[in-house]
Amino acid sequence: MATTAPKIVYERPTSLATRVTHYCPGCTHGLIHRLVAEVLDELGVRENTIGFAPVGCSVLAYSYFKFDMAEAAHGRAPAMACGAKRVSPDKVVLTYQGDGDLASIGTSEII
Repeated sequence: MATTAPKIVYERPTSLATRVTHYCPGCTHGLIHRLVAEVLDELGVRENTIGFAPVGCSVLAYSYFKFDMAEAAHGRAPAMACGAKRVSPDKVVLTYQGDGDLASIGTSEII
């Protein structure tokens, strides 16, 4: 009788560090981190990715992702990401921002 290999339902994405989260119970940062990491792994671009995160809870993203990250001033992650993309057009550049940073203080950077 042949045995079949177990079906793997979930694996930790390579782009996601093995680390216990510090976020508050019920916070969705951990879920978002996993989704971002899964997409980067699926596309095969982790080694070619640069991320930017501002102050606030989102700044700690660099502790959870296994690709290059830089910290931006509050609301300025899009400006830094734009500069990085212009200097290194071959890189995948992303920002990881919270609502206050992106839609409040960073509104002028987004526009």
